[in-house]
Amino acid sequence: MLEKFYFNIIMIILGGAIGATARFTISQFIDKHLTTQFPVGIFLVNIIGCFFIGLIMSLFQNKLLVNEVFRFFLVIGFLGSLTTFSTFAFDNFNLFNMKNFTFLFLNLFVTNLLGIIMVFLGIKSVKLFT
Repeated sequence: MLEKFYFNIIMIILGGAIGATARFTISQFIDKHLTTQFPVGIFLVNIIGCFFIGLIMSLFQNKLLVNEVFRFFLVIGFLGSLTTFSTFAFDNFNLFNMKNFTFLFLNLFVTNLLGIIMVFLGIKSVKLFT
């Protein structure tokens, strides 16, 4: 029993390391190629991650995926690290400090609205093919 617990922890750590690396790499690449104060890189990472968490959790809820280790690795580890809202909050704090209220409110509103829409689309994608 304890061995399974530690194995799950290792899967979360591995998924988290890969997710954090993916978040950093993707957001840095995008931000390097787009010169704007709007945090496009982390915005896209969060939106894409929202879609995949909707998709994967729907697969689990519909019993199309049942491997708990896969869920620990992918959902808790990888997506948990990929779609960090602490970076989102920090970016918004910086926009506030720069008094860039247009981008602040745009980022707050659009990220949340599109995040909800992408979770919905992830769930609907599973239903479309099942």
